[in-house]
Amino acid sequence: MASQSKRVLQSEIATALGLSQGTVSLALNGDPRVAAKTRKAVQQKAAEIGYVPDPSLVALARYRSNRIKKKEISAGLAWLTNFSTEEGWKQSQMLRLYRKGAEQRAAQLGFRLYDFWLADPEMSSARLRDILLARGIRGLILPPQESFGTKIEFDFSEFTAVTIGYTLEAPKLHRVGNNVFASVQMAYRKLQDRSYRRIALVVDEEVDCRVSRAFSAGYGSMSSNQQGVDTIPAFVCEGFDDKRFGKWYERWLPEVIMGTGPTLEEGVRPWLKRRGETPAIAELNLSEEGVTDSGVDQQLELIGKTAVSLVFSQISHFEYGIPETPLLTLVDGIWRDGERVP
Repeated sequence: MASQSKRVLQSEIATALGLSQGTVSLALNGDPRVAAKTRKAVQQKAAEIGYVPDPSLVALARYRSNRIKKKEISAGLAWLTNFSTEEGWKQSQMLRLYRKGAEQRAAQLGFRLYDFWLADPEMSSARLRDILLARGIRGLILPPQESFGTKIEFDFSEFTAVTIGYTLEAPKLHRVGNNVFASVQMAYRKLQDRSYRRIALVVDEEVDCRVSRAFSAGYGSMSSNQQGVDTIPAFVCEGFDDKRFGKWYERWLPEVIMGTGPTLEEGVRPWLKRRGETPAIAELNLSEEGVTDSGVDQQLELIGKTAVSLVFSQISHFEYGIPETPLLTLVDGIWRDGERVP
């Protein structure tokens, strides 16, 4: 039986670079007290000679740390928002649920999640960078941006970052989001299982764009395969128009409408109520409080948790800066039965 190869020790890295083992340990953990040049040299040497942290020792160190600190959490991650106002992101129930999940997972991993505002007019991005490094915060979670196609200027070279959703155009970071395409397909199948045949999609243009048109694409992939009934074209609009929607509705007479966002809530529902029409409604994002529709739970808290897990994994592997190959992690939604899809 072949013997296992000898594990490379931190002391070997220290000897090779003429550093103390303590400095090597700090550098491998990305501690800003060690010069960036030295951290980079240590991490390169570690990769060169095949150093891999002993998972048992890492677990033991974390256990001892938790025993000593009890409930005190000192390590930090940043929830980095970029809205036009500091509290603007809190107006979105979706973002609040992302934040809730992220905070829960951060606590499980021994971190505290701190709020920072990238668009603060009184603070430059360089100053914010220095503050984050001074506080030992190397992991960043960027929730969805206020506008689709947003580009931000920030030096990510000393950080590991993950963005949620599709709204950040540049830089290209690792991202996590709901598998909207598959969620729409699942909803369509669930409605077919309930004997609905005239199934339609109503979605706002901006909402569809924010997920790279996954709503309309997922719907198109299903509706085009219907047999024996008319294919109903999706009603995609830039702002709700009573007359246009009325013509579409009277032409196609859907039995059930799938949708989400302001077009559904502020346009379709009031229109149907005024006209006395009673098609079933399937909500494609059951994030709003008090919604009693059947529909898709996009698992927003799990998405927030997953974003933190990805950041933690990158920190553990010393992966800092903008990735050469950004990865997309998709979380599947789940169907929930409510009151409005008989």
